[in-house]
Amino acid sequence: MTNKLLTQQANQFKALSDEFRLRILLYLYLNGEKCVCDICDFFNIGQSNISYHLKLLYDANIINKRQVAVWNYYSLNTENNLYPYLCEIFKSISQEELKENVSNS
Repeated sequence: MTNKLLTQQANQFKALSDEFRLRILLYLYLNGEKCVCDICDFFNIGQSNISYHLKLLYDANIINKRQVAVWNYYSLNTENNLYPYLCEIFKSISQEELKENVSNS
């Protein structure tokens, strides 16, 4: 018998094990809810590539998705049990590194 909670936790850690997905999460943490088109533009990566990573994060319940017409908007899932840990990690990143990697400013 498989423990659903352990399976869910394993899926969350798998989704978090990719540096690019962590950069997406950091981008959402700093900039709030964003349209997939904004995420694509920021990272200068095609929508199919971004959508693959967003789907993994969404399926792991780490981000929320809201559809408006043909566009999907993504944000961090503040109800997820890993959200406080992600915030602590993101708060520990230096301002210089933030600007270099994911800031819109």
